[in-house]
Amino acid sequence: MKRNKIINLIEYILFRIGLFFLRILPYEWGKWFTVKLFIWIGYGFGIRRHLAETHLQKVYPAMTNKQRKALLRDIYRNMGLSSAELYLQKGKDLISSLDLKNKENLDRALALGRGVIIATAHLGNWEAATTLPVFGYPLSAVVKKQHNPYFDRYTNALRTRYGMQTINLKRGVKDIITHLKNNQIVALLCDQNAGKSGIILDFLGYPASHWKGPVKISLRYHIPIVPAFAVRSTNSKIQICFEPMIFYPELVDNEEGYIFLWKQLNQVIESYINRYPEQWFWVHNRWKATGAMKENRSRMET
Repeated sequence: MKRNKIINLIEYILFRIGLFFLRILPYEWGKWFTVKLFIWIGYGFGIRRHLAETHLQKVYPAMTNKQRKALLRDIYRNMGLSSAELYLQKGKDLISSLDLKNKENLDRALALGRGVIIATAHLGNWEAATTLPVFGYPLSAVVKKQHNPYFDRYTNALRTRYGMQTINLKRGVKDIITHLKNNQIVALLCDQNAGKSGIILDFLGYPASHWKGPVKISLRYHIPIVPAFAVRSTNSKIQICFEPMIFYPELVDNEEGYIFLWKQLNQVIESYINRYPEQWFWVHNRWKATGAMKENRSRMET
């Protein structure tokens, strides 16, 4: 067995041992401890904290240091809550905590019979959307393979337990089209860095690289895009909010059309991030391709 495989296996075994003991506890206790771990280790030891702090400083320059520190703690708290809900919470309890808000927007898009692209973001508990098949909505999601194959298989098993199918990012377009032709829903995370080959547009006030895939598929195959976000409310409920579809079949399938759709979509994504900043994944280097956050670059993690 190669060294990397041994390391991956050891990491996975340690993870499962920790998970075993957390699951022995009542869920509320396990959730409390998981959240504290994220705050103590993530925030306390500064795991990608400087990167998130740099992003917050630039996006919200009027925010005081005290406000920013409180927000950073809440960001790690949200990550802890999402992890507890994915790995510790019983499926029936997660489902009972969900509220589908404005699902008529999704129904209208599906009624067109062309399939639907759900454009979502690393906001709230985005993994909660994997439960949509329970509510009668056939769902697939494009997922990126994790570095550790043991984690990858285990996490995907949790994601698919409600009937969702996964689409490998490497062969995504072919499988996405197949699912859409069957009038199914395909979920895509649309707030990720697309590297040097992406479309450069402003995101939260700074240039960032955007994937062409969602908007290109929408224009080429006349597929409606429904922005949707699983946000956590104050009463421990998770609302999966569906916004009105973005659908312009009359637009030409070219760069100008892609830019137009992305601007429409970014308006919605940014409005949710600004409304729930503590629930967005600020530790992701969203602006990496453009270097828009290069100030204090020595403190940033890539």
